[in-house]
Amino acid sequence: MCVIVDANVASKVFSGAPPEEYGPLRRWLDEPEEDGCLVYGGQLSRELQRVGVAGRYVVALLRAGRARFVPDGEVSPEAEKVAELCESNDGHVIALARVSGARTLCTEDQALWRDFNNKALIDNPRGKIYRQSRHSHLLKHSRSCGRLR
Repeated sequence: MCVIVDANVASKVFSGAPPEEYGPLRRWLDEPEEDGCLVYGGQLSRELQRVGVAGRYVVALLRAGRARFVPDGEVSPEAEKVAELCESNDGHVIALARVSGARTLCTEDQALWRDFNNKALIDNPRGKIYRQSRHSHLLKHSRSCGRLR
């Protein structure tokens, strides 16, 4: 599945030497023999730009064809629909997943974990949370994200 990286972990994931728990995610996004794809857009795009290292990294991924930008016009209306249903203040991340088909999220926000695992918000397929290197099996594509080999 394409992956969404929340702004609260962006400085760790996209740093020059990411912590061990984010190593598999970085390799999946960076290495030529892998097929990683980052999805970003809407408010999350603006949040990532504020994290200096993340903004530069996302631009590099986009140029390499390893990132997919979803325009605000697609994400914002969906964010308005789901805002009342979310426990977290990250309805824009849920909206991005729903619009893009990405079903793997990397975040340390526990309220967002609950929202992303909420069947009423993310379904067919369900959302999965990447938090540690042992979650590397989640780094793959599905029909919903449109990047199956």
